[in-house]
Amino acid sequence: MIDVVLCLTQEHDLNLVALALVICLTGSLATVQLFSRVQASLGYRRFGWIILGAVGAGTMVWATHFVAMMAFRTTAPVILDPVLTLVSLLAVIGITVPGMALAAGGRRWSGAVGGGVIGLGIAVMHYVGMAAYRVDGIVTWKLPYVAGSILLSIGLSAIAFHVLNACDRWRTTSAVAWLSVAVVALHFTGMAAMKIAVLKLGHGLSGMTIVTLATTTTVATLIIVGCAAISALIDGHTQSETYRRLRHMALHDSLTDLPNRIAFIEELEARFAIRGGYQRMAVIMMDLSRFKVVNDTYGHQAGDQLLAALAARLSSILRPGECVARLGGDEFSAVVSYDDPAELLDFLDRLTTASEAPFLFDRFTASIGANIGVALAMRDGFDPDALLAKADLAMYRAKSAHSKAPCFYDAQMDDAVRERRELVADLRRALEAGAFELHYQVQASMPTGEICGYEALIRWNDPVRGMIPPARFIPLAEKSGDIVPLSNWILRRACGEAARWAEPYPVSVNLSPMHLSDRGLVETVRSVLEESGLPPERLMLELTESAIIHDKDFALQQLRALKAMGIAIALDDFGVGYSSLEVLRSFPFDRIKLDASFVSEIEHDAQAVSILRSVAALGVTLNMPVLAEGVEEPAQLAIVTREGCVAVQGYLTGRPSRTLADPDEVRRVAALRPQMVGVEAVA
Repeated sequence: MIDVVLCLTQEHDLNLVALALVICLTGSLATVQLFSRVQASLGYRRFGWIILGAVGAGTMVWATHFVAMMAFRTTAPVILDPVLTLVSLLAVIGITVPGMALAAGGRRWSGAVGGGVIGLGIAVMHYVGMAAYRVDGIVTWKLPYVAGSILLSIGLSAIAFHVLNACDRWRTTSAVAWLSVAVVALHFTGMAAMKIAVLKLGHGLSGMTIVTLATTTTVATLIIVGCAAISALIDGHTQSETYRRLRHMALHDSLTDLPNRIAFIEELEARFAIRGGYQRMAVIMMDLSRFKVVNDTYGHQAGDQLLAALAARLSSILRPGECVARLGGDEFSAVVSYDDPAELLDFLDRLTTASEAPFLFDRFTASIGANIGVALAMRDGFDPDALLAKADLAMYRAKSAHSKAPCFYDAQMDDAVRERRELVADLRRALEAGAFELHYQVQASMPTGEICGYEALIRWNDPVRGMIPPARFIPLAEKSGDIVPLSNWILRRACGEAARWAEPYPVSVNLSPMHLSDRGLVETVRSVLEESGLPPERLMLELTESAIIHDKDFALQQLRALKAMGIAIALDDFGVGYSSLEVLRSFPFDRIKLDASFVSEIEHDAQAVSILRSVAALGVTLNMPVLAEGVEEPAQLAIVTREGCVAVQGYLTGRPSRTLADPDEVRRVAALRPQMVGVEAVA
């Protein structure tokens, strides 16, 4: 160690040593920056950065060595071999290439292994460079110092690159320090190992020449290393900027530049994580009231223009502690942290004012509004998703009530809405899993009692809720838009099962208004019949008048196409709703089904009997047989038979069941005659 210190202080020009140290530190910093680009790159891009990093590191080591060599003072003439000087540079660059590749391998000890290889390259460069240093004298080497210098270079370089692979905030500074020490320790320990016995006094290079060469080498090196470092900085900045832009795009709505759902959830979670901050927080959901009118009237481009203007307006009213996001469509959300409830009310007033103030554009003017729902963290919980859901429920209550005032979440009032939503979600899952089943209710001809068909009725036995009546989930399916896939499932299952019955009974399937308006209905029915093998004449589709009146021309076109296939069409629930004779005149139905509400009154209401008689007579006139629904009593059976109904359906002849009714039992029930007094008098 004393020899190293003496060599440094007594045999070197300290000014040039300082210059060599500047090169070493600057180059080490550049090497570390270049290595960070290697770590962040893949494939050919990584290979390119490895080459550039090796060139930068090798040039730094080479320049440090030769400037320090120029600082070495000797009384013997000195000549530098240009070939070996170049070889020393190429050697360190060539060995650093695999070293950097190994160091960036990503495993636990990759940095140490790769750094050791780079340290070996530094040692090779030094001693090849020393071979290029031709001095007129006898040179002897102290092998322990030589071995020590090599071990120092390998060990310290290994530490430098191992530190770079660690997750430490000071890793860059530490790595630069370790790498600089590795280069310096190798050089001056190696120089201390060299002893020169001068044979001839003289000067190989003048002092001015040495300074000039040292300065030139330093400038050239700094240019090369600096360019490499600047390339790394530019690339790193470009990648950082690209990452920032991509993250911004991922977390912000492209139309309004407001935070999106992901960013909003992150914001909520961050606020929940704050300790000792705001004591209260509210989550707000906002749905625009008349936005669809703008879209339908002026087009989607106008709708986008309005959304962007509203977003700018909302952003301009925000104060510290407030955040607004767009979740999608015309749905916005907000969160506000506050200390005083008056601050929350003020924010809600600003939201309401921003949405209700007119929007003036070149092509149109629009006045919208908003339905606002609010959930309070202190009262409704601290789970971000749960709070959003509760604010959403409150918003839908405001929407249903057409309320301009914000609605605060109320568990008792909003649980029913939540339950309906959950039921819709469960219905969709049940539809995907095919978790429904069909029951069949017999239809009997009068007065013979022969079976004339079955109506397919869907049943849903939920594993949690139990048996859910169709009157509960069918309307939800119609509102949610799931009625068409549900109807297709019923149609496919009913035709498939009916095709396997022992007797060729017809099967009736209900057709919802939304299903009738589906342009793919005819092709769906055709494909179902082909798949199941059920003859078209065994299928009857039942629909209500409401299915026709929404778009009468298209509905009748659909019905004519179905009837042309040989399928029978029945008018269901006749007597309720519109009961328009125009509908009967417009289309030749194969059957009229009298609503059960009339049948339930005929035992005690002469007017109900008169209506029954009129409908039956109308059916005969129009050649449309009448079936009476809801027959539950023998007296009702007797009256509908006497008044001209050709078929009945109800609990009296058979309840809906997975198994088909016994024909003998149906005939026996049809033969029943009323035993009660007064039935004939009512008629």
